[in-house]
Amino acid sequence: MAALGRASGRGRIRCALSLSLLVAGPVAAASLLAAWLVYIDVDRRLVEHFGGKRWDLPSKVYSDSYAVTPGLGVAGPVFAGRLERLGYRAVAGKPIHRGEYRILVSAGGPAAIEIFLHAFQYPGRREPGRLLRLELDESGRVARIIRLADGRESVGFLLEPGLVAGLHSELREERREMAMNEIPLPLVRAVITVEDRRFFEHRGIDPKGVLRAFIVNLRAGTVRQGGSTLTQQLMKNFFLTDERTVTRKLKEAVMALVAESRFSKTEILENYINEIYLGRRGSVAIHGMWEASSYYFGMEPRELSMGEIATLAGIIRAPNYYSPHQHPGRARVRRDAVLDLLHERGEIDAITHREARGERLVTIAPVIPEGSAPYFVDLVRAELAGSFPGSVLASEGYTILTSLDPELQAAAERALARGLHALERDHAHLAAGGDGPRVEGALVALNPRTGAVRALIGGRDYASTQFNRAVSARRQPGSVFKPVVMLAALGGARVGNRHFLPTSVVPDEQFDWEYDGRSWSPRNYEDRYYGAVTVSEALERSLNAAVAYIARETGVEAVRDMALRLGMSADMPAYPAISLGGWEASPLEVARAYSVIASGGLGVEPTTVTRVLDRRGSPVAGRLAAPERVVDAADAYLVTHMLGGVMERGTGKLVRKLGFARPAAGKTGTSNDFHDAWFAGFTPELLTVVWVGFDRGRSLGLSGARAALPVWADFMREALGGRPPKAFERPAGIAIVEIDRRNGLVAAHGCYDRVPEAFLMGEQPIRACPLHGGQVGLQ
Repeated sequence: MAALGRASGRGRIRCALSLSLLVAGPVAAASLLAAWLVYIDVDRRLVEHFGGKRWDLPSKVYSDSYAVTPGLGVAGPVFAGRLERLGYRAVAGKPIHRGEYRILVSAGGPAAIEIFLHAFQYPGRREPGRLLRLELDESGRVARIIRLADGRESVGFLLEPGLVAGLHSELREERREMAMNEIPLPLVRAVITVEDRRFFEHRGIDPKGVLRAFIVNLRAGTVRQGGSTLTQQLMKNFFLTDERTVTRKLKEAVMALVAESRFSKTEILENYINEIYLGRRGSVAIHGMWEASSYYFGMEPRELSMGEIATLAGIIRAPNYYSPHQHPGRARVRRDAVLDLLHERGEIDAITHREARGERLVTIAPVIPEGSAPYFVDLVRAELAGSFPGSVLASEGYTILTSLDPELQAAAERALARGLHALERDHAHLAAGGDGPRVEGALVALNPRTGAVRALIGGRDYASTQFNRAVSARRQPGSVFKPVVMLAALGGARVGNRHFLPTSVVPDEQFDWEYDGRSWSPRNYEDRYYGAVTVSEALERSLNAAVAYIARETGVEAVRDMALRLGMSADMPAYPAISLGGWEASPLEVARAYSVIASGGLGVEPTTVTRVLDRRGSPVAGRLAAPERVVDAADAYLVTHMLGGVMERGTGKLVRKLGFARPAAGKTGTSNDFHDAWFAGFTPELLTVVWVGFDRGRSLGLSGARAALPVWADFMREALGGRPPKAFERPAGIAIVEIDRRNGLVAAHGCYDRVPEAFLMGEQPIRACPLHGGQVGLQ
């Protein structure tokens, strides 16, 4: 190894003379000239390759990390599924390798989970991989988290992000480049011993090695050894093909001679260890020892044991044949043969040899992200496009950390698929026939306080069409827009317009709204009108006439202004029909508007990318934007409370029948002629918008409650199943009063139609229902 890093010192003339001996010809001068010309060409190509950027390194898109804290439910299949997606494997005994876990069971069920975390480089800190015990309570929730190394209690930890996609060039290769000082010496020794033990003695080609391989293969009656040097292999990988011809071997030998005359052994070896092919992740080729170490063992090369090093060195000969994932038996035999050779050559001592041979061959489960969340990944590309063009993302090896939750994404995909299948099954007019259009859908789920997109689906089949309906399909939102009207109406007095209370009584009857010399007449569903209703009841029942009346009294400009403040498109027209969603918006745009209500009046742009790290793990872009105050927190709460009534008593009450029992707020939406079905709803921690319809304007014939709401309920039930329910946080200055729904006054003992209603403090009713009498009650 003393020769490592020392340049060969051989001059160009000597190399050219050596090359001339390879060129057969009748005239020595012609041979020398031809060899010199070959040398000049090869030397130029090698200098360009070694001196420039040697590889395009694809950027990798990762999901968000997952916080595990006391109170989290982990006993069910959802948490186990999350572990499996990250490549963790269940073991019977105590976990001793990264990526292992076991479930300890008592008479009453799971009592604890022990988990050995994977290592991961987070921005600003590294998770080295720790052994933890999650002690569970009787309900299967985390009671305590103990670090087994020192017995200390922890407040929580993160499960590392999972690989979602690679942003590749056409070559579809993955590698992470290592400098020579980053490569462990035992790994260097193992590679040289196995692949080219005379590496520091030959000059690029090794006649002794060729003769030795010929004798071994002749005795075996089959190919057991190759005669190519490590340098020849590198030249073939860089510049040539795998064809087995004399011409290719001659080119390979020429290039090897030139490379050894031009570059040091260190440079050649570093390139080889980063270039070598070591297997496949789906359709993507794994190159280099760093990438292989991560792919097979979930570690960096410096963390590998001697047995794992020998495994990687052993599979160089035939990565697919000796794959530890596909053929662990073959990989183990090959590993032991490499260890025997290392011991025989004096590279490891007897104790290391014995211990390494006794190691279990333990790999992490192969995680193949291809096809995972493709619409989300497309949105990531679009979000980064301004700063990172596609060619840069495919070549600079960035680590892109995103907001995606893989379990929520999987739950969303299942919910949408089940929902669309049920619609086609239960409604004959929706069943696809021949080449006719199929019912489509889109779903966006985000954290309303940060804008972080947690799951996104842009259609039922990405392979059929990459059109992202969640982002690019602009359809009429219908009644999903009505909360925007309510938000403008409740704060009307502050902008000089009529000020409404949730209990203000408004007419629900046909009327003509005159504007710009024209007339518009809003109509209720099935032309049913209720005469006089409260503002809350108008929203709960989704009464078009009553809501349009509120919008007229509030002012269409005030309604439009509120929509713009919530982040909706500036091309929204200022005409009456917008009050009933008579314009176009995308599901992501609707989610952006609802997030302001759900977050207590804070606005933030939805985003997928949280951080971008360069090849060395240093941040170069990212961070979630800080939210800004858009509307008053009290006004946002009033609308949230009214939307809670939609779920309990109004058009969204089917959510409860479908088993979703958490505190929630939401609104159905149906566009004209039943072309589009919507449901937008949220809990304190998650907001989800669902759209269902046809691409080409065909009528769905179903309301949002029948077509979109079941998908929302299915998804949200699974998405939040492991977490304890949360109530909406009531801001200061809000009073909750039980009222009689028929007149909006304080409910008395005899009032049977009573509901809790929210008011700004000082605006709550104080007069008791005159039909029954009673006392004022505040909460």
